[in-house]
Amino acid sequence: MISLSWVTTGGFAILAMLCVSVFFGMRRLTSLAWLTVTAVVATVQTAFLADAHEMVLSSIAVTVLSPLAYICFGQSIRAALGQDEQNRALYVTVALLTVLGIGLKLADVPFVLRTPVFQFACALALFDSLQRLMNFRERRVVENVLLAVVGCVTAIFVLRGVAYPLIFPADMAYGVLRASMLERATLLFSAVFSVLAMFLLLARIINGVIVNYRRRSECDSLTGLLNHQAFHQLGGVVSKVGGSVVFCDIDHFKTINDRFGHLAGDKALCAFADLLRASGYQAGRVGGEEFAVIVPGLSGQAAMIEADRVRKKFKDLRHAGMPPEWWISASFGVAEYGAGQAPQSAFGRADAALYRAKTAGRNRVAISEVPAEAETEAA
Repeated sequence: MISLSWVTTGGFAILAMLCVSVFFGMRRLTSLAWLTVTAVVATVQTAFLADAHEMVLSSIAVTVLSPLAYICFGQSIRAALGQDEQNRALYVTVALLTVLGIGLKLADVPFVLRTPVFQFACALALFDSLQRLMNFRERRVVENVLLAVVGCVTAIFVLRGVAYPLIFPADMAYGVLRASMLERATLLFSAVFSVLAMFLLLARIINGVIVNYRRRSECDSLTGLLNHQAFHQLGGVVSKVGGSVVFCDIDHFKTINDRFGHLAGDKALCAFADLLRASGYQAGRVGGEEFAVIVPGLSGQAAMIEADRVRKKFKDLRHAGMPPEWWISASFGVAEYGAGQAPQSAFGRADAALYRAKTAGRNRVAISEVPAEAETEAA
């Protein structure tokens, strides 16, 4: 049994060193900091667990450190999932149960009678992690597996808290109880699942950092849309169904910057980007005030209607830093691409259509290779 404790201690120690290395190598994330604290506390706790049945100090240390490790684990999950709320009532309850457990130990209450307090303190601490994972709406495979593993550890503590007073004699010494098959099995499974949960969370944190780096490399820092490179890469993917490409440009944007300042200009760019994002199609900022949208599955005429809807909404907006009566317009160029073609094949024609819309008076939509009468005039 001691060997199992020391193996578990070694596992947590390796995890702690790994977390520290990753912490200093990947932006020093709060989630990694909490996970590192979790691993360190768990390492110390399992070291004390080796002789907890012989020494009062070791028993008290385990009573305090076990729920503390799971509370820290929950904080790591909170930071990793981007959640702000704190379950303060839960933390206070765990603290009170921990103090009660210490008091029962000092009063020399037999282990079987006091163990429900300790087990339920750990289970309640784990419930913080369970609740956060269950409330996370964007759960994928890693989060679902982590939820299942944390649920198993929680179930083990609940089982121990309920079953031990019913199965074992009240005056049984912990050294004897620890040699039982049930105690050996629950300790083994709780240790394995706890280590697995920490590895899963570490993987989730690292993957989140990688995804965030990739998203930042593909997105325009101001508007959050795809940047020029990412949009052109997307446009190079051959489409099975065909569709349309829309190029758009905010009219007289230099005048906006010169008259109202770059901050007002940036807000106008973001407002326009929000309208494009709300369309549900892949949009990118391909230049200073130039944007482009890929509209799969829509003909040029249908895409023209969608573009005109955005044009009207943008013209009706009122912008911060500008007089209420001041409005901004945008021009649009539309071109189709066929099934088996990449959207990029229509970029040049969409750009040419945009140029026609600008030279025809701006604040309008023009479609490639159609009569000028098909253009939608400004309302």
